[in-house]
Amino acid sequence: MKRLLLLLIMTIILFSNIVTLKAQPLDINAQAYILIDSKTGQVLAEHNPDLRTYPASTTKIMTAILALELGDLNQIMTVSQSAIDDIGPGGMHIGLLPGEQLELRYLLDALLVRSANETAYVIAENLCSSREEFYRLMNEKARELGATNTNFVNPCGIDNGEKGKNHLTTARDLAKIAQYAMTIPEFREIVQKTIIKIPPTNKHAEEVIVGTTNKLLLYSNSKYKSEHYTKITGIKTGYTDRALNNLVSSAVNDEGTELIAVVLGVENYDMVFEYSKMLLEYGFKNYSVQPVIAPNSYITSVPVLKAAGNHNLDILASPEGLKCLLPNNSTKNDYEIEQHILENIEAPVKKGDVLGYIEVKKDGVTIGKIDAVASRDVEKLEPPVEPQNIIIKTANDPILKKVTTGALIFLLMFLMLRFTLRRISRSLHSKR
Repeated sequence: MKRLLLLLIMTIILFSNIVTLKAQPLDINAQAYILIDSKTGQVLAEHNPDLRTYPASTTKIMTAILALELGDLNQIMTVSQSAIDDIGPGGMHIGLLPGEQLELRYLLDALLVRSANETAYVIAENLCSSREEFYRLMNEKARELGATNTNFVNPCGIDNGEKGKNHLTTARDLAKIAQYAMTIPEFREIVQKTIIKIPPTNKHAEEVIVGTTNKLLLYSNSKYKSEHYTKITGIKTGYTDRALNNLVSSAVNDEGTELIAVVLGVENYDMVFEYSKMLLEYGFKNYSVQPVIAPNSYITSVPVLKAAGNHNLDILASPEGLKCLLPNNSTKNDYEIEQHILENIEAPVKKGDVLGYIEVKKDGVTIGKIDAVASRDVEKLEPPVEPQNIIIKTANDPILKKVTTGALIFLLMFLMLRFTLRRISRSLHSKR
């Protein structure tokens, strides 16, 4: 009896430990954080994701988006005195001077890698007729991307003073903005740089060399190296007294999966990088790319209108199949599959024609799509031709028309010749 009781107690302890380990929250001391799949936006972990707080220099992600969409990397921009004046107390800068001219590409390097405040104002002033117009475009773009809890009042992220209190975002919004930014090739290239070089200008005779503020990227092969991801791919740091330490980061593993982490409001500077690594590792450890729809697998059957022969057509998944990022050991109950097949499909249909798509969703978020294709050819049924149509079609045949016309001319000439010969014959008989 004692042995049985002991066994029961051990079993209860074992299972309660398993449940606790699975449900244990991340030990991240931040005001808010979120982890998403860069490809789909699927949320893998979150804490206060919709808390409105201060983005600090992560604001510059949006500034760079607009710069790349509205400007030309070779465009020469001029530094104003106001851009220097508004760097802000303790704000990052690279020592640009009023009247200095340099290309947009170097301003973006300094903006995203060194987090130089003055470059944000220079970009805004040179791309738009006023700073206010640029801020309006920043907020319009944020709403377009679904970042509806975000409000930008400047292009660099300073939040001092009463006006700065309205410079707000959320972890979820920043993740959406970063996800979009990372689809822009030039942006991805810049945020992976650890060192930038700004060539001599009309105000600086020597090249300027500065390093990144992103320690997670800078020490990705040493202090922040991980066995769970292969490369840090970006993206942006941020700090103000109000915001505390912020970091938007991204990493990719050997499967090609890229995750984006947003950590906001961390008091300790070094810990924002530690927490970001922890959050990224959590995603790569607990999620993996898994097959969801097999290549060429049967989806459904549909009737084909105006088909010759068998009008039932099997619809298949496209040959590449579909894999999605899912929690480890997921089952079919962890996601939903929705079919979106065209209605009223008419022959002719060719094998491989795309006739719709299959969508995979998890918690209402689309995590994958695949084309639905025809499994075979379907010929069109040609309706029988009615007799009167045959006559009309025959009568309208151009070759037949020519033959008929020729025959009529020949007959007419034959009759005229015969008539003429008869008259001649009669005339000869009468003379006799």
